[in-house]
Amino acid sequence: MKKRIAILLIFTLIASTILSGCGKKATPAKTEGNDVENGTEEAVKVGLVVAGGLGDRSFYDSSHEGVEKAKEDLGIEYKVYECRNDPSLYNDQLVQASQYASIVAVVGFEFYDVVQEIAKEFPDVHYIYVDNEIEGIDNLITISYAENEGSFLAGALAAMLTESNIIGMVGGMDLPVIRNFQAGYEAGAKYINPDITVETIFAEDFEDPAKGKESATALYSRGADIVFQVAGKTGEGVFEAAEEQGKYAIGVDTDQRHINPDVIVASMVKKVGFSIYETIGKIQKGEIEPGKVIHYGLEQNGVELGYGTEDMKQFVTDEMKAQLDEIKDKIISGEIEVPEAK
Repeated sequence: MKKRIAILLIFTLIASTILSGCGKKATPAKTEGNDVENGTEEAVKVGLVVAGGLGDRSFYDSSHEGVEKAKEDLGIEYKVYECRNDPSLYNDQLVQASQYASIVAVVGFEFYDVVQEIAKEFPDVHYIYVDNEIEGIDNLITISYAENEGSFLAGALAAMLTESNIIGMVGGMDLPVIRNFQAGYEAGAKYINPDITVETIFAEDFEDPAKGKESATALYSRGADIVFQVAGKTGEGVFEAAEEQGKYAIGVDTDQRHINPDVIVASMVKKVGFSIYETIGKIQKGEIEPGKVIHYGLEQNGVELGYGTEDMKQFVTDEMKAQLDEIKDKIISGEIEVPEAK
């Protein structure tokens, strides 16, 4: 009998201990960027969703530089979601990024419809949509660039450098944003030389260097000696054609002179990474006005000409740069009105 009572007491003690343990709150595990004892907050997570893929040394790579800089300076964590130009992935990748992050940067005109739908499904996520203009969705901020202003300078430069008085442009696709580049490029060239001829070919692809090369070769055969590429990865073919033809090219989106400094005279830099970086910082500080468009032009340091590094062969003289700076000031002041096509 005494033995049975002793066993019963042991089981009662064990049960009591288990129940007591279940009632305790678990101590939060320490993770990188989340130090409970020191009161620091968990790192902000950012998802970067691109319609194409990294490695274009242009538009998408610029966006990646922006989130990488935000990681270094602002302490964010991030993941990249590449769609590789597959429309079946746009929705899925955007949803995955929205489930992972509190800020999602969306890069590519292809997302125009889907980003508006997904933003409404994830109202607590901040979306930064690059290269378009949408208003009225509180958690969707769009960034629009004055490509025409930067391209005006590129056209002016091409007109200063050309010897044939024929210049060209290869566009990735016939889209409003690419037409905006074209409008500025032509206007800038004719500002310097009203009689200059400006030829344009649309390659109808942003990911095919072979088409870029074919398009540029056709322009060079028409007498152009400088071709402005506005075609993403397709534009790499423009540089190949320039080298083979002994002609020149102008890069886009990033300072692309490093790709081939012997034929790329300058680049029209569209500072996608800079604008994403700035906007992430503003969201963190609560300085963003909901549902608005942020504009980046010459005045906002959103577009500019890049001339490479000092160790590279320089095609643009100091006198040309001074003249281009004067044109830039006149655009900012409104003395020069740059046509727009979007």
